[in-house]
Amino acid sequence: GVPGRGAVGVAGRVAVGVAVGVAVGVAVSMAVGVLSSVEGDVAFGVVFGVAVGVGALRAVFYPFQLGSALRSAFRGGGHPLEWDELVVLPLPGTRRTLTQRLQQDEPDGLRFVADAARNPFQRWAAQAALQSYLHEHASPLQFIYALLANFDLDTYVFAPVTRQDWERLPSTRQLFLGELDRQWVDCSSDWTNRLAERLVWGLTWFLRDRRKTPLTRFASMLYKLLDEQAIAADEFDLSAYTEIYTGLVDYPSGVEITRSFETMAVFLSYGDLSTLPAAVNVTSGLAQDDAPIRPTVLTALDRLGQVGAEVATYRDATSRVNQLAALAHATDALDELDECVVAEVMAPEQYILRRVSRQWRRLVSEAGGEVGRAEEAGPVANPYVVGNPVTGDLFVGREDILHRLEELWSGTGPKPSVVLYGHRRMGKSSILHNLGARFGARTVIVDFNMQRVGLVASTGELLYNLALALYDAQTLGVSKTPRVLEEPDETRFIAHNPYTALDRFLKRLDQVRADRRFIVTVDEFELIEEWITKGRLEPELLGFWRSRFQKYPWFIMAFAGLHKLEEMRSAYWNPFFGSVTAIRVSFLSHGAARLLITQPSPDFSIDYDEDAVERIIELTNGQPYLVQLMGHGLVTRFNRQTFEEGVERERRFSLADVEAVITAPVFYRDGDAYFTGVWGQAETSDPPGQTAVLRTLARSETGMPDEEIARQAGLAPEEVGRALETLARHDVVMEEDNRWQFTVELMRRWVAQRQ
Repeated sequence: GVPGRGAVGVAGRVAVGVAVGVAVGVAVSMAVGVLSSVEGDVAFGVVFGVAVGVGALRAVFYPFQLGSALRSAFRGGGHPLEWDELVVLPLPGTRRTLTQRLQQDEPDGLRFVADAARNPFQRWAAQAALQSYLHEHASPLQFIYALLANFDLDTYVFAPVTRQDWERLPSTRQLFLGELDRQWVDCSSDWTNRLAERLVWGLTWFLRDRRKTPLTRFASMLYKLLDEQAIAADEFDLSAYTEIYTGLVDYPSGVEITRSFETMAVFLSYGDLSTLPAAVNVTSGLAQDDAPIRPTVLTALDRLGQVGAEVATYRDATSRVNQLAALAHATDALDELDECVVAEVMAPEQYILRRVSRQWRRLVSEAGGEVGRAEEAGPVANPYVVGNPVTGDLFVGREDILHRLEELWSGTGPKPSVVLYGHRRMGKSSILHNLGARFGARTVIVDFNMQRVGLVASTGELLYNLALALYDAQTLGVSKTPRVLEEPDETRFIAHNPYTALDRFLKRLDQVRADRRFIVTVDEFELIEEWITKGRLEPELLGFWRSRFQKYPWFIMAFAGLHKLEEMRSAYWNPFFGSVTAIRVSFLSHGAARLLITQPSPDFSIDYDEDAVERIIELTNGQPYLVQLMGHGLVTRFNRQTFEEGVERERRFSLADVEAVITAPVFYRDGDAYFTGVWGQAETSDPPGQTAVLRTLARSETGMPDEEIARQAGLAPEEVGRALETLARHDVVMEEDNRWQFTVELMRRWVAQRQ
């Protein structure tokens, strides 16, 4: 609550208690008061008689209060209302004092009026002062919206005590809006307080300002619309208030208020998607004044008009892809609008606009579902790529790695070379193939795949091939090279010092590169170690590359392979430790795997059941090759059933479809490259015992502790420990709750089938 409001809330409750205590004597007091009424400030005599019984409890103070009130009226000074929160009897000048405070300082005056309104016996004066100030205001609608925007008026009328109080007591703002139209606002939480409140309101009814104007009716409308549940109800109809908000056009800013409510009423009437495009024309008449009262409301309505334009695009599109794109834009726009309305628009317009956005979003979603279910004339193009690097729109799910590379290679200054390492079929080659689309025209990607270079006979041949790749790439994206770069001379690399030859070539390239950087991608870099071992390459090659990174900051190499540098056994890899950044490429995250499964391409038209998606992730653990393999199998099976076997089926993959794909013999045959690759590495690499461990683990779906593995495999605990450490480093097994298990359930099943 607001500081200082607690005492006023207590005062209000005391006043209500007083009303209950004198209820029996009210009827008699009223009769006497009417007979003895005198002319004065707002039927003072009438209420004086009515309040005789009420004021008896504080009769000793009344002469002093009356004197102070009269002195305030004729000589100035403070009115008793300013220092006595429990004033029961009506005093002359009360309304005038409240009105003057509003005129002097509106925000401070509203706080003073709010304090007075918390006392049920003085609420009449607060109502009369608000009425007077509203109708004398140069811009009365602006004042009404000031009431809606004033955060001080968010406080409860009385300080809540019980749970019922928190749920039922109105805010001061609601009280003001209701009282402006002479409505009784229920400020109680039980029947005794309600009876007392009603009694006091009836006793002071004759003292209220009883004018009925378009402004008071509009205040009453806002009071009702502040009930969010009422606006959310199915039977809510904003057009029922048409007579009220159209009656404001003659007031300053009245046209703005009228047209905005008319527009919201029209938008709420749209119950079919085909009506939404008309929103563009409706909002075209919402010309803003130089200083609109509610600019955020007008902005929100204009954005709804833009949503209507997106729906018009969907209506006019003949391409299914364009239809889905337009509906996606409309959905995004509605979601963003809803967030904006919550943050920037005040109630009650906030509640109305949110109902509009929710209503429209449902219509757009239904249309999207219908388009998504629309059958195509031919087989579905299979977007899942198995075996080859994935490029373009089909490359999905590696944003984390690409963001990391952007961090390393952004800005100016030297940039580190990198090693992408990870197990087989994790998508390392696909990442390298998609670097060009990520880094723009000032970055030249040079593809230097070790497999395509072939069986080179020497370091000179390898560096010559690298120079050729740089030479071929340096003209890409440049319409005119400032200076001509000569093609590398093979003789200088073979017959002379190859390191000097490449260095001189890089120096010439530096002069013509036009401020571009060159990123050389080297896939399957572990072949370098193999060729060094066989004597084809010199160990000094790695140290030479390291020195070139440092000399030419624009010359960057991106390696990809199975091993991390720490696993390379020979000492000649040591120079690389301080010059490259290692980035691990492992399983896709749950979210990335889900994206790859459900949206492998922008125009993919088959849906998935939720349990089917989760089953694929469970079986693959986000291994990208296997996710692609399962998706490819699902689409192939769908096309065969639908277009070859004539099976009528829904365009949706279920859990049964997933099980059918992985139990078909062709699945493990098609995935042989992955399964045999993992098995082969475990079979041929150190330490020994890896395949024995895998065979043992394959017997259990829930895994085993290491001592159980050692017992069943017949290996020493030390052997099992070394094997598990290597297999875990290669993403083949993992430990969870002291039990070892396969990281990929499909790999476990493949091993189990081999036994």
